[in-house]
Amino acid sequence: MNGQRGHRFSAYVLFFIYHFWQDHRDQKLTQLVFCDLSTPKSDGNFNVYDDMRQKLTARGVPADEIAFIHDANMETRKKELFAKVRTGQVRVLVGSTFKMGAGTNVQDKLIALHDLDCPWRPRDLEQRSGRIVRQGNNNDEVHIFRYVTENTFDAYLYQILENKQRFISQIMTSKSPVRSAEDIDETALSYAEVKALATGNPLIKEKMDLDIQVSKLKLLKANHLSQRYALEDRLLKHFPRQIKSTEERITGYEKDIARYERHSALPLAEGMPRKTNSRA
Repeated sequence: MNGQRGHRFSAYVLFFIYHFWQDHRDQKLTQLVFCDLSTPKSDGNFNVYDDMRQKLTARGVPADEIAFIHDANMETRKKELFAKVRTGQVRVLVGSTFKMGAGTNVQDKLIALHDLDCPWRPRDLEQRSGRIVRQGNNNDEVHIFRYVTENTFDAYLYQILENKQRFISQIMTSKSPVRSAEDIDETALSYAEVKALATGNPLIKEKMDLDIQVSKLKLLKANHLSQRYALEDRLLKHFPRQIKSTEERITGYEKDIARYERHSALPLAEGMPRKTNSRA
């Protein structure tokens, strides 16, 4: 990301964070910001965390209302920090997916969530969204922002996520196992849409749409060939064996019937009981 794009990206992020902070000051509604790109440091080198806090405080956000999850390096401190977010004392909490994912229960006043980057695993995005879209949030409507930059590595990352989610959706479905499955999972499609937006090139977007259509046609062809080969296998192997087995059984039944008729025609031996149809 060059300087101009980086500045524009930062400006968009700061605009939305500040916008929600300003509009919901009376209710003290809170926000989560996920960033796996870097960690806060005190060595003077640039990092996204400190840069974001400096620019937000420059706009008027009190420094004590912005917190980093990395500062809560003990369980007691983490509980204290989470309590402050739930009450609105800390209104912007910034952290990584690993440190601020599962187990982060601060949903009470959350109004917005910001994904500054794309993680490597679909479940990471689910964990992020699960911090705000969950029971216990007092807001009827929440906002989730995912930021991408055109013509950058973002498109590749969302391509990876799309492929992983596609595979996971096929494995985790409750349907019976099949040889192939269509890419109909809503989550996978949303990743594909973000990936298309990140390219910024209408021709690439058109190519992606065509690739999806071609993939579906290939899938239909594969299913057709699979059914065709299965039918041919039945015609050449299964059905002939089944016909032969049935014919042998019919021949056996015919012999059994002939043997029964021969023995039925023989006179009964003397002394053997006779069957009568008389009734008392």
